[in-house]
Amino acid sequence: MTQNNRERLRQAQADAAKQQRLNRIIGVGAAILVVVLIAVFIGVLVQNQSHQAASNSSAVTPPNATSDGKAVAISPGVAKQGAPLVELFFDYQCPYCKLLETTYGSSFTSLAASGDIELHYRTMSFLDASLGNDASVRAGIAATCADEVGKYSAFHNEIYAEQPETEGEGYTDDALRDSIPAKVGITGDDLTTFQSCYDKQATKTFVTTMGDLGVQDLQAVTKQVSTPTVFVNGKNLSLNDLGDPSGLLDLIKQNA
Repeated sequence: MTQNNRERLRQAQADAAKQQRLNRIIGVGAAILVVVLIAVFIGVLVQNQSHQAASNSSAVTPPNATSDGKAVAISPGVAKQGAPLVELFFDYQCPYCKLLETTYGSSFTSLAASGDIELHYRTMSFLDASLGNDASVRAGIAATCADEVGKYSAFHNEIYAEQPETEGEGYTDDALRDSIPAKVGITGDDLTTFQSCYDKQATKTFVTTMGDLGVQDLQAVTKQVSTPTVFVNGKNLSLNDLGDPSGLLDLIKQNA
C-alpha cells in the first residue's frame, strides 16, 4: 500500500469515526428532545385538567333550579297535585318581555304561591348575538346569583324595572352588581355572597345551558325562537288570548 493510499485510508477511518460520534450526538439529542416534549405535553395536560377542575368546582347551580337544568322554579314544592306547568320564556333585553312581566308577572307568581300552577322561569340570552352585547347573559347570571341568597324573584322584577329604554343599550355591571342588589335588600353577608357569585360568573354555565335548552324546546314546539313565550303543559299558549290578569288561571286551565 502506498503512502498516499495509507493516508486516504486513515482519513476515511477518521471521517467514519467522526460521523459515528455525530450520529450518537444527534441520537442523544433527539432522545432528550422527545423526553422534553413528553414532559411539556404532560405538564400542559395536567395544567389544563387543573384549570378545568377549578372551573368546574366554581360552577354554581342555583338552589331553585329544576332538576333538568331548564329553568328556575318559582315557589317550588307548593303546586297542588295536577296543577298545570307554566313555563315563561324570556330575555332580559326583550321589551315585550318587560310588558308581559309588568302586566301579568305578579299574577303568575301569585298563582304559583297559591299552588294553582307550577311556574318555571326559563331565561334566554339569544338577543346578545343580535344586539352585539352580553347583557342578557350577565343579567341572567345576576338573577341566578340572587337565588343563592333567596332574592331571585325580587331581582328578576327589578331587572325589568331598570331595563333601558333603548333596546341594545344593555345593563351595566354597576347596576347588576351594586344598585339592583341594594334596591331588593341584599346586604351584609348576603351581598358578599352575591357579589362573589356575580364576579366569578359562577352561574354562567347554568344560564347558558338553560338558554340552549330553551332554544331547542321553542324550536320543537313553535318552530321559531321568540320571546316572550308561554308554555302550558308543554304546549304554546297564544299571547293574543291573554286578557285581564284576573282571568289568567281560567285561561291556563282551558289550555292545559
